[in-house]
Amino acid sequence: MNILLFVLSIAIYLSYGFSNFIFIIFSMLTSFIAGRFLKSKNGKFILGITIFANAILLVLSKFLPYADINFISAIGISYYTLQVISYLVDVYKGKYEPETNLFYFALYIFYIPHIFIGPIIRYADMKEQILKKKKITLDNLEDGLLRILWGLFKKLVISGRVAILVGTISSNLETYNGAFALFAMLLYSIQLYSDFSGGIDIVMGVSKIADIDLKENFDSPYLAENIKEFWRRWHISLSSWLRDYVYIPLGGRRCSKARKAFNTLVTFLVSGLWHGVNYILWGFIHGIFVLFGDKYKTKFKNLNRVINFIIVSILWSFFIWPTTGEAVQAILSIFNNFKITDFAQNILNLGLTLGDYIVLIISTLILFIFDGKKDKILNYIKSKTFERKLIYVGIFALIVMTFGIYGIGFEVDEFIYSNF
Repeated sequence: MNILLFVLSIAIYLSYGFSNFIFIIFSMLTSFIAGRFLKSKNGKFILGITIFANAILLVLSKFLPYADINFISAIGISYYTLQVISYLVDVYKGKYEPETNLFYFALYIFYIPHIFIGPIIRYADMKEQILKKKKITLDNLEDGLLRILWGLFKKLVISGRVAILVGTISSNLETYNGAFALFAMLLYSIQLYSDFSGGIDIVMGVSKIADIDLKENFDSPYLAENIKEFWRRWHISLSSWLRDYVYIPLGGRRCSKARKAFNTLVTFLVSGLWHGVNYILWGFIHGIFVLFGDKYKTKFKNLNRVINFIIVSILWSFFIWPTTGEAVQAILSIFNNFKITDFAQNILNLGLTLGDYIVLIISTLILFIFDGKKDKILNYIKSKTFERKLIYVGIFALIVMTFGIYGIGFEVDEFIYSNF
C-alpha cells in the first residue's frame, strides 16, 4: 500500500511540472540529510542553515511575484516547508530519533492527498500511519466516501454558489460597495470555510479509504466567541504549528505582558506572511484582537458568536479584494456608503437565481446545523449498518450531482487554500 501511495503521489505531483518537483526534492533531501547530523557538535548550525535554506524559498515565493520578478513557486511549498521545519526542530530537541529510511521520509513529504491544501502533518503522527499494516475495509470505504461527498457538497453546492456572488461584487468595487461589500464579506466567510474545509474533508476521506487517519483541521470555527478561540478552531494544524515553532520559541506567555504582546503580534505577522504579502496587515489585526481576548465578549454566547463572525468576515476583505488598499476601501464603504435600499433592489442581479438562493440558504443551514451537532450526527451514522450507510452514500452523491456548481474543469488548484 505504501509503495502504491508513493508512486501515485509522485506521478500526480510530476503532472504539475518538473520545476515543482525540483523544489520538493530539494526540501526533502536537505531535511532528511540534515536530520542525521543534528546530534553532532555542529547540530545547531546545521539546523539553522537547513531551515534558512528551505524558509528562504518559501519567503521568495511570497514576495517576488509582487515585485514582478518571475519566480517559479512549487505547488504545496507552503505546506511541506512547514512540515520539514517541524521535523528538523523536533529531531534537534530530541522528541524522536531522525528517520533513517529515505522511503518513509519521502512518503511523508510527498503524500499527495494533503500536499496541496493541508493539513500540516507532524512527522511523529504520520510515521505511525506509514508503519502500521493497512487494510482497505468496507467500513473505511464507506466512511471515506461519506467524508469525500460531504467535502464535495461543501465545495460544489455551497462554495460554488457563493463564489459567483462574491466574484460579481468584488469585481466592481465602485458599483458594489457599502451594503454589497458587507454582504460579500459575510458570504466569503461561508465560501472560504466551505471551500477549505471541504477540501480537507476530501483529503481525510481519501486517507480513510487508504486506512490513514489524519488529525482534524477544523472544529466548528464560526461557533467561536472571540478571535482567540477562532484560531483554536480554524486551520488547527497551522495554528498549532505557529504556536509550537514561533510563539513558544519567542517566549510564549511566560514573560512580561509587553513581551507576550510582542510574541503574539510576531506570530500573527508570520501567519499573514505565510498566506502572502497582501495578508500581513490581516495577520497583524488578528493579533491585535487576540491580545484583547475576552474584552469585547458579552454575557450572551450566541451574541458573542454573531459579533465574532462579523469581525472575522470583515477581516476576510484582505482575501476578497486583490490589494490591501481595495480591502480597506471596501471596509470603509460599509460605514460611509451603506445603501440598503439599493442592495435590496439588486440582490437578484448578482449572478444567482431565486432557486439558487434557496438551495444556498438550505445547504448553509445544513452546514451550520452539522457543525453544532457534529458529534451526535457522526455517532448516529457510525452506529448504522453497512446497508444503511450505503444508502446515505447514494443520497449524498445524488444531492451533489444534482445541486453542485461545476465549471469547465475541476482541478485541485481551484481550492482557495491551494494558492497559499
